Amino acid sequence: MQRQKPATFEAVSNIHNSNEGILRERKKRTTGIPMSEVAKHNTRSDCWMVIEDKVYDVTSWIDKHPGGDLILSYAGLDATDVFDAFHADSSYKILPAYCIGHVTEHKISPFLQEHRDLRKFLKEENLFVSSKLFYCYKLLFNMSLIALSFIFMINFGTTLWGKALAILTLTFFWQQCGWLSHDLSHHQVFKNRKYNNLAAYFIGNVCQGFSLSWWKQKHNLHHAVPNVAGFDPDIDTLPFLAWSELLIEGELTGIPHFMVKFQYIFFFPLLAAARISWLIQSLLYAYNKGKKNRNLEISALLAHYAWFGYLSFGFISFYEGVVFVLMSQFITGMLLAFAFSLNHNGMSIVDHTNFRISGDMDFSKIQVITGRDIRGGPFNFFHWFMGGLDMQIEHHLFPGLPRHNLKKIQDKVLSKCKQYGIDYHQTGFWEGLQELVSRLKAVSERINSQSMKDQHLEEESRETQKGARHLG
Repeated sequence: MQRQKPATFEAVSNIHNSNEGILRERKKRTTGIPMSEVAKHNTRSDCWMVIEDKVYDVTSWIDKHPGGDLILSYAGLDATDVFDAFHADSSYKILPAYCIGHVTEHKISPFLQEHRDLRKFLKEENLFVSSKLFYCYKLLFNMSLIALSFIFMINFGTTLWGKALAILTLTFFWQQCGWLSHDLSHHQVFKNRKYNNLAAYFIGNVCQGFSLSWWKQKHNLHHAVPNVAGFDPDIDTLPFLAWSELLIEGELTGIPHFMVKFQYIFFFPLLAAARISWLIQSLLYAYNKGKKNRNLEISALLAHYAWFGYLSFGFISFYEGVVFVLMSQFITGMLLAFAFSLNHNGMSIVDHTNFRISGDMDFSKIQVITGRDIRGGPFNFFHWFMGGLDMQIEHHLFPGLPRHNLKKIQDKVLSKCKQYGIDYHQTGFWEGLQELVSRLKAVSERINSQSMKDQHLEEESRETQKGARHLG
């Protein structure tokens, strides 16, 4: 079967312009549609959503959606804010062909309205326009790190300290490229999205070894539904880590008891393996599921392994090279995963019923209560170390805002959270890690307690059945 290519904007526009019959039919349906009715259409075969007070039937668009099944996370919901956060202005031109009416009986929270007003203000103040000088500096700094790694290996690779310095500069190169690739993939750097994607292929695929398409489908879904049980892939870490009982849904028997019992101890070793896991996922996704620019993706990943293989084995013995590879992967895994885990892990886990059914959680509120900001620390070191993700709440509210502008809105966001009683959590780096361990330990204790109760009830049931057979 031939692989279906994702639709480009130009192709979609041509289809819509030539399909006037469908357009005329949809324009006939201009009556008001209650939000309660929209909510009923929340499946792949029947998918409606609201964007800026208009109702769209996007069922026929799902398979052509460049972002894949991400669109289904807001099926039957108000998708205004998530659409605005992840789409170019040109995407709005596609919407009229799918409009079936305007929404009625739909009220948004005052906090969500404040979020929309702030987004409008940021656009008017050109805060979504990046500083190219800042990003040139970040690129040159990152390239200097990998240059140093090669210099250490070429000139001092036979010494222990030479290999150690080469590993150190390499790991920070990968970590900092992770943040730069993150900015590019959120289209923070260039207005033209093609330039962001091309640069991200180089920084992400060639430099890091991570597939851009794999990262986008995973990370954008996380942004849309952070810490929502059953939706967010970033908290789907079973059977290794359980961040909440909500993620288990009664399947305690399928989880290794030893892993859950001591998950707060296994947490840090698992972080070390994170990069290797992501490399494997990237290769598998690019080869099996990659749709857009598949050949470019795979070629860029192969280029990564070519230069990394030369750095690892070109100047030292094979066995030393193996140690070099493992050490660099484990250390980078720790450096990257420390920041990623601090962003959301250990924060509120949202029941999917609250998100999809009760309406208690809108886009802005869920971004705030599931995020954790980290204070910059001495000399603002942790801001550099985390690549701007220390202001995770602000980034999640406005993913396209360049990282150098996040600090400019932090006080505004905090003020509005206080005004509306929304929990805004900020802590120190080490305190945040302690929160993670404490959450894992508390969850494991509750799960173990429940497991013991279930085991006791099962034993009582067996004894009762035994007694009944004896009497019989």
